[in-house]
Amino acid sequence: MDWHPLVIHFPIALWPVGFLVDLAAWARRREEWHGFAYLLQALATVGMLVAVLTGNAAAVVYRDDGRVADLIQRHEDLATLALLIFLVTVLGRLPLHLQGRLGDWKLKGWILAAGLGAVLMGTTAHLGGELVYERGVGVKVESATNEGQGENDDAGNSD
Repeated sequence: MDWHPLVIHFPIALWPVGFLVDLAAWARRREEWHGFAYLLQALATVGMLVAVLTGNAAAVVYRDDGRVADLIQRHEDLATLALLIFLVTVLGRLPLHLQGRLGDWKLKGWILAAGLGAVLMGTTAHLGGELVYERGVGVKVESATNEGQGENDDAGNSD
């Protein structure tokens, strides 16, 4: 079973929401909201790690498919870069959260890094959507691998 379509929606939703909560906390001067934003981003990072691993496993079937191999590789590269930005951002913020320095000016830099991660996540998700909805990746695998078998299976059915 391909788990990628299930798990990818968590980081796609959690990371941008965490970024928006950070922006709201910054604008409204609500330091305690940064903790919630950090939690969302930490959960998104774990989800992104799982999504990258499951996506790489799901892509094996398409490595030799000249129609989509380059797009899949670009999608994987962007996803890996997004994961790295997520990891650096979450780990970079950790000391500020542990020390309770949520009003520190350094946090603003990490919020901007989270914004970069959100943009990269959106780009990666758009490319993934193109692969699924325009190219049929992950949707037409069975029909591509069992091409011609359906004709033999249906030949004996007289429904």
